[in-house]
Amino acid sequence: MDKKAKDILFRTYWTAKGWTDRDTRSTDRVSYEYAKEKGLMFDRLTISKTELVDQLHRLVTEIPRTKITDAFLCSLTNKRLDWRSGLASYVNAQRLLLENDISDDSFGHGENIDLNVLNFERIKWGGVRHYNGVYNLLDLQILEKEIVTRPTKETIQSFKSILETIENSEIGEPPGKLRDRLKEVVKASKSELSTLMEILACAHILKPLRFDRKVPGKHDWTFVLHWRGEDKYDKQTIRNYFGQYGIE
Repeated sequence: MDKKAKDILFRTYWTAKGWTDRDTRSTDRVSYEYAKEKGLMFDRLTISKTELVDQLHRLVTEIPRTKITDAFLCSLTNKRLDWRSGLASYVNAQRLLLENDISDDSFGHGENIDLNVLNFERIKWGGVRHYNGVYNLLDLQILEKEIVTRPTKETIQSFKSILETIENSEIGEPPGKLRDRLKEVVKASKSELSTLMEILACAHILKPLRFDRKVPGKHDWTFVLHWRGEDKYDKQTIRNYFGQYGIE
């Protein structure tokens, strides 16, 4: 990833105090063209639902699943959080393609869509809007072009440690408590850990077994909201995606 282009993208949306002001944020033309040439910034997108569905279908069909899982595992040690995101996008894209009762809001198609804020979130935290079809499209299109290395023993062990931490969860333990315990095995910020858990939940690994549980009035959870400690992790899903690495 080109460092200068990444800096241009990040300066557009982020400061030491947080998000830049939405009404005044801008990127000068020369910087924008440079970041665009390096594949980190994009022109605004206009896309119909039919076009979006067709492109998502091609991506989930043509990208080898091993590339998705290799990228996810490698992200645990190489800090390429954008590689981590692809697992959730791959699974959510399939959901959008297969389920019949999904609202158009979940697809995200429309006019003049800002792809750059999506890519910023993707690189900084590993994504935020994994539920959104346009985000899935951008995520998978970029990952498709990446040269992804094979996971090392260290990387595989890192994921095994995460799963062991999940397996040791106590009855009634909410997502926030698991996030706190994951700090012991993953060197990451609170936001990065939250996103990691959301990715695992989107991929049906952190799979809630019930959806009638009391939830906090204020929270930032999406996919993992109803998970509790007794749910552990879904071993069949792990075997399906990661069994080839000796992870189960």
